[in-house]
Amino acid sequence: MNQLKKLLKIKAETILFKRYWEFFPDDYFGFSMREALKFGIPHKLLYKSYPNDRKEVEISTSFVFDGPKIDQGMILIIRDISEKQKLQLIANRGDRMKELGEMASTIAHEIRNPLGGIRGYASLLYRDLHEAKHLQEMAGYIIDGTKSLEKIVNAVLHYSKPIQIQLQTIEIGSYLKQIGKFIKVDPAFPENVKIAMHIPDSPLLAPIDPEALKSALLNLIFNAFQAMPEGGLLTVSLLKRENSCQIAISDTGIGIEEEQQKNLFSPFFTTKQKGNGLGLVETQKIVQAHFGAIDVRSQPGKGATFTISLPLKR
Repeated sequence: MNQLKKLLKIKAETILFKRYWEFFPDDYFGFSMREALKFGIPHKLLYKSYPNDRKEVEISTSFVFDGPKIDQGMILIIRDISEKQKLQLIANRGDRMKELGEMASTIAHEIRNPLGGIRGYASLLYRDLHEAKHLQEMAGYIIDGTKSLEKIVNAVLHYSKPIQIQLQTIEIGSYLKQIGKFIKVDPAFPENVKIAMHIPDSPLLAPIDPEALKSALLNLIFNAFQAMPEGGLLTVSLLKRENSCQIAISDTGIGIEEEQQKNLFSPFFTTKQKGNGLGLVETQKIVQAHFGAIDVRSQPGKGATFTISLPLKR
């Protein structure tokens, strides 16, 4: 009964022993109920998405032909598979990142050597062309280009290496408050962005690597700043679950399109003009190294919330 209310937002007593069509359109579950009953057509493993509730459900049907005609009909079995789909997405993403990491490492090493040669010869040309300023300027462009490529190569090599973390048992509330103070005194903190901290008074201990997790959180906070060019509210929240804690970074910025959300943690995917698409990947690597998970919820024009879940015990 509780599951029915949770999935369909309808109280069980409201619809029990009532006609189906008094409450639902004929095709509410993705197929024509009238045709299914008329022709005895079963439907199995039919997936339907409820975007407003961010739910994925699995629908299967079976018919009852025994007994009096009034007792015959069709049984609908509805299962919430949102968590299953989410875990499958994370597993697929992890496999893809592992393959990309191995490939990226190989490619980066292959690029690094010839790139060093190009930069070296361009530097010699720049030195020898001091009397031909227009040619020296061209050599300078080559050197600048190799520097940009080296940054990307180094980022790729860093991405492909596994993260080693040093765990300490930390009181998470105080830890987040310190990060909040650090942000407020940082000159890069936008004056038109306000920050709110929702931290419970009761202490909450968790095993974390303070420096690594700080890097992940600051990356999310910096992204939140960039999502609010006209100003807004940045909120850092801490919530205790049964065996884990959740740290949420929320903004009131431009939001993220649904299609973009699916690719946010893919290497080299970025929505920024000057981004390299590795920031969120690095954040996810840090969170996963803590045996945690990261999730994003957003609607265009209504901001975004990144939630990090971390176990309270190892």
